[in-house]
Amino acid sequence: MAAALAVTALLAGCGGGAETPDEGPETPAAEPEFSEFTVDGQDAVAIAPGEGDPEGLVVFLHGLDDDAGALGEEEKRVDMVGDLVAQGYVVAGSDGNFNAWGNEASQQGYVDLAAELAERYGTTDTYLVAESMGGVAGLQLLADDRIPDVRGMALISPLVDLDVVRDTPQEAQVLQAYDGVFPTDAQNPALRPAEDWAGTSMRFYLATEDEVVDNTENAEPFVERVEDVADVSVVVCEGEHVAPSCFQGEDLAEWFAALT
Repeated sequence: MAAALAVTALLAGCGGGAETPDEGPETPAAEPEFSEFTVDGQDAVAIAPGEGDPEGLVVFLHGLDDDAGALGEEEKRVDMVGDLVAQGYVVAGSDGNFNAWGNEASQQGYVDLAAELAERYGTTDTYLVAESMGGVAGLQLLADDRIPDVRGMALISPLVDLDVVRDTPQEAQVLQAYDGVFPTDAQNPALRPAEDWAGTSMRFYLATEDEVVDNTENAEPFVERVEDVADVSVVVCEGEHVAPSCFQGEDLAEWFAALT
């Protein structure tokens, strides 16, 4: 059901070209192709350009209380997906084991999703886009090089340090995701050596008024730790946590192209 809702919403956001009366009729762009499937027991959805070989695969790692349908639930994501698909990228997401907080099951689910996409679309060139909670799984996958040919990872209002969830209403969810034991050491990206991300490329989209994921406890100290070993850039965007201004599809497409 969630994936079906995503498809319905994205049809409006990724439509083909229209006629321009002053210049005569244009050839309508091919409609994006939508697929719903199951990978690793999780519902998934993929949106692909309607024609031509894809520029690459974009795996979206959703935030708290979201699922595969997140790609079509709000205009900010719909517009981002539309921009990326228009530039030739396949964009996909899955339930990701729901509120998994980056645990092993969620990581494996995204690994399997990327493998399924590579088989379906004939390329392993992959880009990760992680929102909020999805940052934990994404950073782990990037550090451990678990998905072949990941060119770069974008992080939108990302959670980096699981320790900041202690003594909050979300602590119980984290404990459930990690079998009753709060994640420590390598299970927490903030506690891993900076060298684990050596040679990787990351782009952070950080909201100026984020009171949900405090940048000073998450993205900012992480960037300071890894910027000497990784290619890291930061885009400051106005607004609160996961603000619409942080979902910059055109900027993402330009950045992706520069990484190839």
